[in-house]
This record gives sequence, C-alpha cells and structure tokens, in this order.
Amino acid sequence: MRDKELETKLRLLTLQLDNWKKLHDFITYGLDKAKPIISVEQERQFTEIRAHLLQEMEHVFKKLNILGELSGKSMNVLQRGVSVRGVRELSSDEVRRLETEWNAVFTKLGVMQGQLKAQRKELAEQTTFAYHLNRLFRRPATAH
Repeated sequence: MRDKELETKLRLLTLQLDNWKKLHDFITYGLDKAKPIISVEQERQFTEIRAHLLQEMEHVFKKLNILGELSGKSMNVLQRGVSVRGVRELSSDEVRRLETEWNAVFTKLGVMQGQLKAQRKELAEQTTFAYHLNRLFRRPATAH
C-alpha cells in the first residue's frame, strides 16, 4: 500500500535536505581560510541554493507541521550566511551560532525523514483492507 501524501512529504523533505547539505558544503568552504578565494560561480551557486531554501522552506515546513519549530532557526542560518564571502568574515561566535542552528535544522529534518520512511515501510507491509480498517478506527470521534 502506498500513501500519496506520505510520498509527497518524503519527496519535499528529501529535496530540502539536499539543499541544506549543499548549503553546508558552501559554508564549510567559506569557513576554511586555507581554501582559495571564492569565485563568482561559487557565489552564484550559493545564492541559488539559498534562494531555493527561502522559497520552499515555509511550504515544506508547513506541510510537515514543523513551521513553528524550525522557521526561526532556518531564517537565522540563511540571514547569517548571506554569501560565501560573508561566511568567511563571520566572528567565531557567529560561526558557532550558524553551525549550531544549521545542525538543529538538519537533524530535525533527518529525524523526520527517518520517521516518514518508517511509516512508508509499515504502510508497504499492510494490505489495502488493513490500511482502510486502521484509518477507520484512528479517526477522532466528532462531538455533537
């Protein structure tokens, strides 16, 4: 048995996680002062990833019911990391906050992905009849 809503959530979450990983790669590059100077192409790619996250974040977080929990932390990361060059110039306290908040968002998204995959596996093992029977008995009673 497959649940279309579950598959949509997993797809959105996977895309979001991929962009958070890419953002982290650029942040890590920017923080490594031994690396060569940042190119225009790297800045463009960084801005593109940031734009994707900014555009999709509210939709994805709302769909996953974690908007209130992660919105502030996500925005802090995206506002602190305005460019790869900007990341390179952050103070050590700002870097720690950036890394801590990025990790909090990434960890929560990863945990959610694991939970959704577990739901998918559980659902795949159910028959259509069992699925509908479970849905029938899970519905909350309505007050009259």
